[in-house]
Amino acid sequence: MIDLKNIWLDKLKQVNEKLYQYKTVKAIPSEWVEDTIILDPEVSRFSGRFSYSLSPYAKEMIDNLHPKSPYKIVSIMKGAQSGITQGVIVPGMAWIIAEHPDNFLFTASDKEIAKLTITQRFDSLMRSSGLSHLIRPNVIRSRGQRSGDTDFSKEFAGGSAIIEGTNNAGKFRFFSVKTVFMDDFDNAPRADKKEGSTRKLVEGRQTSYGNLAKTIYCSTPTITQTSNIYEVFLQGDQRKWNWPCPGCNEFVPSEWHIKKEDGTYAGIVWDLDENNELIESSVFFKCPECGHLMSNNEKHTLNSKGKWIPTARPKDKYYRSYYMNSLIIPPGFISWVELVKEWLEACPPKQKVKVDLLKVFNNVRLGLPFEEKGEAPKVMQLMENTRDYKIGIVPDETCEEDGNGEVILITLAADLGGVMSHETEDVRIDWEIVAHTSSGASYSINHGHCGTFKRGRTKSKKEHDEDYKRTKWTYMHGMKYSVWPLLKEVIESELESESGRTYSVKLSLIDTGHFTKSAYQFVKDVHSPHNWVMGIKGVPEQNFRRNTRDIAAVKKSPNVASLYLLDVEQLKDELAANMKLRPSDDGTQENGFMNFPEPSGGKYTLKRFFKHYESEVRKEKTEGGQVVGFKWDKKNSSVENHFWDVRVYNNAGKYIFLDLIKRTNPSKLKDLNWGTLVDLILNKQ
Repeated sequence: MIDLKNIWLDKLKQVNEKLYQYKTVKAIPSEWVEDTIILDPEVSRFSGRFSYSLSPYAKEMIDNLHPKSPYKIVSIMKGAQSGITQGVIVPGMAWIIAEHPDNFLFTASDKEIAKLTITQRFDSLMRSSGLSHLIRPNVIRSRGQRSGDTDFSKEFAGGSAIIEGTNNAGKFRFFSVKTVFMDDFDNAPRADKKEGSTRKLVEGRQTSYGNLAKTIYCSTPTITQTSNIYEVFLQGDQRKWNWPCPGCNEFVPSEWHIKKEDGTYAGIVWDLDENNELIESSVFFKCPECGHLMSNNEKHTLNSKGKWIPTARPKDKYYRSYYMNSLIIPPGFISWVELVKEWLEACPPKQKVKVDLLKVFNNVRLGLPFEEKGEAPKVMQLMENTRDYKIGIVPDETCEEDGNGEVILITLAADLGGVMSHETEDVRIDWEIVAHTSSGASYSINHGHCGTFKRGRTKSKKEHDEDYKRTKWTYMHGMKYSVWPLLKEVIESELESESGRTYSVKLSLIDTGHFTKSAYQFVKDVHSPHNWVMGIKGVPEQNFRRNTRDIAAVKKSPNVASLYLLDVEQLKDELAANMKLRPSDDGTQENGFMNFPEPSGGKYTLKRFFKHYESEVRKEKTEGGQVVGFKWDKKNSSVENHFWDVRVYNNAGKYIFLDLIKRTNPSKLKDLNWGTLVDLILNKQ
């Protein structure tokens, strides 16, 4: 017979025991972490019991989670690989579950990245630290819904954790949480199209908790004008990590360059030899107060005695913000010598600064945003890339002599313009043929047009006066003056080369943004196993680039066969960067370098070709008074930009060709890139 009375008494006893185990005094997060957390060797190179001795700067950050800390908003602007996710975010979530349970939200730039942090770091930490029992086991409810312990939610006594991506911010309005961890915050959209400001949306989920709510924003910054983390950092007290100088005992900020009153610099200093090569033994941190030199070997000692010092008055007394760079991260990750080498690569002595490398260094190593400015490409420098090979000839021997290997792919891109109406049919297709090489450099082979259309504002007085004499062409298929047979002839023509070898256009890209029906018909009629022809158009509703995080430059249309959608703004940024590339001292050309043939017959001249490359300017895009991204626009309505557009399309051709090859064997070629494609093609030859 079941003794229900004793069973009930045992359960009541267990409840009472747990009731008295409840801690009214909460452990300090950093102390609890060092007493409790054990790192798995598969997750961290510093496996075993966690210690802040390697990253003492993280202790104050995580202690802001304690209920006695008055700070509601904490922002951490940092360099990459700084250990903040492993030392603050992940153990902070574990501390809440174990010591101060309540609802919290963890976000990353997208849901899958958030999931990786949870499955690879958080779950591992909970297992190795013996804390997994605190999370309710996974169970399957009605309709197959899972609850308890999943990749996107954790249920525990006293609360639950929600894991979500900031690119899906619309879902935030369904949550009510006390604490928010926003990792990789700079890659979050500034605003959701329907819900408004992402930050305000998140903080609005904490309203019911009042002054008890806490939010930690953490990220490496990107672009000054659009940086989320930089914005919240400026609203806080802007703390910097300071070291006590062994020479004068003054606390000095651990910054890359510190400008002194006399105009000289302290911070990281170094010397170069007579060949402008770094003398590694000369790299030190120079005290701005007394000039004492500190070496990288002293970093651990300096950090152990370091402290955070605020440098600004916060917008709100409950806002606290931190800035840290790669100078202070634990020994064994990256040394000051390696940092100086990266700096010199971006800023070579007595040479032009490599802006793209400097931007990466600024963001990733210094933890600082990089200010981008509106720009219009300058063509005079681009014209210096004119070579002595002939128009219409594939320069395969020149390519090899330049150190660019072999011609791997030849593409043609066509930009459609003109008017097709009941009253007027007057059109023109501008095209360019480009050779793409093993190294990633390119050689323009030929350019031209089919049709005679020109907008009135771009015509000269003579062209206006003689306009009645010209033949007007049409996009109608089968008509006498249809432009399509002319373009087909260009696409299918064989190309001679310097070596005597015959080449042909492998991939042609046809602009389908306008005159769509006629363009699709041409793509369908001309595409063949020997001449691949694809339609292209910009991604719908994407008229500016929200940030500079690279996404797929091209993607296959899910609805239309033989159509690719282009991230035009990103491709234009790439083209503008390629225009700035210069040969190195030994003549080597970088990936993306552009070569052009010797001008002849009115082709490849400043007015008729190169001027198109400076027809557009990159401008800031604002919404609600905030800079949210950048957009390329024509300088004015009278400039021509056809050959700028066709080069954008030709550059997209490399990505489209790669995707088409991948689709021939998705399982085997899913990781294919330009380098492996080159190897694949050359090995087959």
